[in-house]
Amino acid sequence: MNILSWDTYLFAEIDGKYGVYTLRELFEIHGKGHRIKVPVLLNERGDKGWVEVEDVVCFEMQPLKRITLARSRLYVEINEDAIIPAYSCELFRKTKEKIILKFKRINELKTMKDLSHNDSLLLTTNIPLFFPEGNNEEWEVGFTLGFWVAEGSIRKRKHSLTKRSLAILTAFARKKEMTLKAYLEHMTDIKEVFLAVGRSDFERGYVDILQKHFKFSKPYKQKHANAYTLRSSDLSLIHLINNYTEGNDSHTKHLKNEAFNRSQKFLDGILKGFLAGDGSFMKKLDRFQVGITTNYRLYNDLIFLAKILEYDIHLQNGCFIKSPSGNYYYQLHLSISKTYHRRTALGLVKEHIKKIEDVGEREAYNLVLKQLYPETDKRAIFNHLFFTAYGFLVSDAVKTLDRSVLSYSLPVPLSS
Repeated sequence: MNILSWDTYLFAEIDGKYGVYTLRELFEIHGKGHRIKVPVLLNERGDKGWVEVEDVVCFEMQPLKRITLARSRLYVEINEDAIIPAYSCELFRKTKEKIILKFKRINELKTMKDLSHNDSLLLTTNIPLFFPEGNNEEWEVGFTLGFWVAEGSIRKRKHSLTKRSLAILTAFARKKEMTLKAYLEHMTDIKEVFLAVGRSDFERGYVDILQKHFKFSKPYKQKHANAYTLRSSDLSLIHLINNYTEGNDSHTKHLKNEAFNRSQKFLDGILKGFLAGDGSFMKKLDRFQVGITTNYRLYNDLIFLAKILEYDIHLQNGCFIKSPSGNYYYQLHLSISKTYHRRTALGLVKEHIKKIEDVGEREAYNLVLKQLYPETDKRAIFNHLFFTAYGFLVSDAVKTLDRSVLSYSLPVPLSS
């Protein structure tokens, strides 16, 4: 049986809405009777789709291995007896590209000092979310949201519960023909939004994008020569932030699942806006370098956006940074490139394994997927395969393979 760590993230469609969830969360959601679908590989041509989840199985505490890839440093945590699509020998041949799956058990994967001799795993270059493409306005609104995630902060309201204050709020609510509760929800608890911008943000046209759809006060110049602050009480901007993000500082800000249900342009704008605020473009390497504080929710959001939009993302070693106050804090690093600087085919990329290491006992789960093809169909080898949110192609908890299947290069049905 294949078993994955509880905090393995998956894109999922829950009752028709997209989102990112851990396996533990999917276990709880499935237990409440919701309909769940996950992204899968459909055939040897690389087509991707979504398959319904029949069950989510809890295995409680299990010893797991972490497989880390050499180039991207993406990783997956899985049990050592699991069987995984390890490589596809035909995938990158020039004459005829097709996916001929081969499988290996985790404890049989090769890991040597020369990484080029190690086994490879298959990753998808993009997650197939089927939503509207959107337009330039959607992109600009998304850009503003992404820039706020990178460079923004908020000031919250302070509502006193005196008779006088409640009377004033009730009067405002009546003018809007709303109940007091609806009025407070409409106004939100955010009073003002702040964006930190630099001189280069004016020169590159970023501030023009921010001001195109939302009202900001005149830029306030900080003590530093290149630092400015934009302030806004525009309710449309406040609702944008409130509807699609959570958290109000660098340690807590991240996207809500609602953000993944708008449009492709909107998501591309979010990523571009964040990179405009917190990314450093390295022209020679053709990639953005990003450093953020230890906010793993946001860190994962960047990985998820990259996988949706077909950007190449590499995790890197973090480091300790000295703040202006003299304190040290740990900074997470990653790089993002619009162009894959390695060969891809049929929406997949192969990557050598860097290392496999024990992570001890962890809470573990896996999925049971509905069958795509009858077991007599040669395409049945594509049954029970799904993608994690990091892009790994893995298999569910239902099927195992006998020794004969492991040695074949032609598609054959999985045996029970």
